[in-house]
Amino acid sequence: MSGTDSTLRLIELTAATLCQDISGLVGSLSNSITASHGGMAGPREGTETALDMLATRLALRRAAWGPEGEPLPLARMRSLARGLPDHIGVDASALAQGTVFTAPAGRIVMNLLLLAADSLPHGGTVMLAGSADDLFVRIAGPNAAWSPGMAVCLANETEARFALNQWQNPQMALTALLAHAAGIRLSVLLASAAQTEPAILRLGG
Repeated sequence: MSGTDSTLRLIELTAATLCQDISGLVGSLSNSITASHGGMAGPREGTETALDMLATRLALRRAAWGPEGEPLPLARMRSLARGLPDHIGVDASALAQGTVFTAPAGRIVMNLLLLAADSLPHGGTVMLAGSADDLFVRIAGPNAAWSPGMAVCLANETEARFALNQWQNPQMALTALLAHAAGIRLSVLLASAAQTEPAILRLGG
């Protein structure tokens, strides 16, 4: 097993364990709240909403960081995307409704959504277009900018591994490493107005 594979396996196992433990705590807390109110609705509704949001955010991160799962239909991707911060929107209207990503590509897509959220510090929109085999990702919002060094990490696995080991933009480095490990091309394209808009990312193609 290569150094990259070992690193990714450790991340997968750690993420899966943490998500499982936290999910268990969320479930226990929800049951405790229900029991304390005698199974009645009312005062606990706001708490339940917060717990539901936490569960959604955990599901997103489990899909992105945990062991590779199953193929990812567009509807499932949209559901998981609800775990992004409230100020981040995802526009996938340009994708066919029957779009299904392979398991490796689907996990990279979820990581791209997390990376995009990190790249939109004041909120904005992540736009997806193309197809499951040739996906284009664009971000738009105030001060939108992809992580520094991303193009280098996407082109060079060694640079991506170094960035992760140094904890430099870990989400960017992890996304690049997952693409390298899966043998899926992830590249940077210039936007139509490259001087003022972030580059477009291309997955596959």
